Amino acid sequence: MTGLLLALVISACPPERRALTREEVESITFTRLERFSSEAELDAHLAQVEAIRSSLATGGGPVIGCGGEHADGEPSPQPPDESEPSITNNQEAGVDEGDIVKAVGDWFVVLRRGRLFTVRQGEGTLEPVTQVDAHAPGFTRGSWYDEMLVYGRRIVVVGYSYSVDATEIGLFRLDDAGGLTHEATHFLSSSDYYSTRNYTSRLVGGTLVFYLPYPLSSGGTVSLPSTRAWVRGNETTAWHPILSRLEVFKPVQTTLTPVLHTVVRCDLDAAEFTCTASALMAPVSRTFYVSRDAVYLWVSPGFEWWTVEDGTRSTALDSVVYRLPLDGGEPGALRARGAPIDQFSLRQNEDGHLDALLVATGQGDSMWGPELTRGDGRLALLRAPLAAFDAELRVLRAEHFTVLPGPVTGTLQNRFVGNQVLWGSGHATSKDPSRGENAVWVTDVRLPLEVHRLALEHSVTRLEPLGSTGALVVGQDELGLRLSTLALTEGGPVRRDSLSRPGATQGETRSHGFFFKPDGTGGGVMGLPVRMQGGAWSHLKYGSAEVSFLRVDAGLRLSSLGALEASTEARDDGCTKSCTDWYGNARPIFYRERVFALMGYELIEARVTESAVEESSRVSYLQPVR
Repeated sequence: MTGLLLALVISACPPERRALTREEVESITFTRLERFSSEAELDAHLAQVEAIRSSLATGGGPVIGCGGEHADGEPSPQPPDESEPSITNNQEAGVDEGDIVKAVGDWFVVLRRGRLFTVRQGEGTLEPVTQVDAHAPGFTRGSWYDEMLVYGRRIVVVGYSYSVDATEIGLFRLDDAGGLTHEATHFLSSSDYYSTRNYTSRLVGGTLVFYLPYPLSSGGTVSLPSTRAWVRGNETTAWHPILSRLEVFKPVQTTLTPVLHTVVRCDLDAAEFTCTASALMAPVSRTFYVSRDAVYLWVSPGFEWWTVEDGTRSTALDSVVYRLPLDGGEPGALRARGAPIDQFSLRQNEDGHLDALLVATGQGDSMWGPELTRGDGRLALLRAPLAAFDAELRVLRAEHFTVLPGPVTGTLQNRFVGNQVLWGSGHATSKDPSRGENAVWVTDVRLPLEVHRLALEHSVTRLEPLGSTGALVVGQDELGLRLSTLALTEGGPVRRDSLSRPGATQGETRSHGFFFKPDGTGGGVMGLPVRMQGGAWSHLKYGSAEVSFLRVDAGLRLSSLGALEASTEARDDGCTKSCTDWYGNARPIFYRERVFALMGYELIEARVTESAVEESSRVSYLQPVR
């Protein structure tokens, strides 16, 4: 194996700390996946970690974040109607993700800037109906309200409250007239879950799934996942633990800054809102992905380094990938190498493998982590048999990995499309095409040695499936936005077409800012928010100027259908909570053979002909704020 698989890339910062002894490392690292046998054992472990940390105090302790860069910025519910397709660009079929707009029968429900809105889809009309706060009545300890899911007529709003130090879950009921009634608000104690790419919530059937981190304090105490409920005003119940100290899994990776990585499952079919949790102790850097039957958590050393007694700079030797079944079964794990770029680096294959595209060292999918991850021209594909996941932490062998080439500059992007995996690089918030490499790499996971590099005239800032045998590559060239299509044939990928939008960049960088509606012939219609002015991250302040629509024919040739443009009129919404669109404010929507665009406080419907998209109705759903 190459150095990618033998060792992780080490920070260039010079070692200035006392070396750990081998005995110290062994005293805080376990060899199999098992729970603490008693509270005394857990307390003794935390005390040992704290003792080692304290002994390093004069030397500064472990190196955290050394060599990194900093990014700029800031009654049981009725089951859903399976005949209604999701309007969210989900990574995995059957696994819904939190978003800012959802469709429920004849209604759109929109989450924006701390409020929920409903809009009725009439015959060729759009009618705003309801506007309510996304928080409980009288609750002033404001949260950031980020994601929304629907289950039947129940609306689930997910946010994070810094005043409560908890993930907030608001439950609302949509009635037949489009009204929204607040049912309950619950809090899950946690640290901030925010990710620039990933979403914290998933919905699989009636099971609401969260990943939540719990950093352990320097005093060695452990904060267990707990819930509390809103009562009235700012009054809540007492915290109620949903996990005992005897259910925590021991750390199998050496770490002096342990985090309690927790997967919480809440049952939306239960008469009372109930949650259960699974938790493991590990280093901070993580990436999580949810399949239809399991949660995968990849934990790598990330920013944490130290020295050992022989004076050689060292890190935790292995990454560990955990598999936690959604049915509450016992978790399994494997020792691996490297780290995913983001959640799109992971895919549970129908042939019984976990496929993963890896870099030598990554920072996980927490705040700005994917943007700090670099490939340095070397990546690897892992094919891990699902049957190998168990408590013994088998070490994946060389034959499970295939070393791959890749870009040497730019922020990495990757995506699985069928049995193909694609990767490239570019900076999604910059108009500078030099911040990436003008190429995309493609390989079939079943024949990973056959890597295809396709030269492009632009960088790579977005990769999306166009059905199961096509892909869209979005990037920047010297003139502006550029889109290219690839046919993923048995003989290898083939470039089919390219289209330019001079002066433009993407208006939304998250995956949900794109949608493709197939037409059954291999082609279809796609929509993408576009921004025509403003610098990096300005979409968080100014929003998207338009949603562009393109037709894709059966041969993956592109033709522009035009765009639906946002109004320039600015209205004061009286926003007091969650007043930055961290999760975007624009979406193309394809629903019931109708086409819409959400842009800020506007919903627009359009007719799509063979050659154009034509606006048919527009409504502002923001009502005067009293």
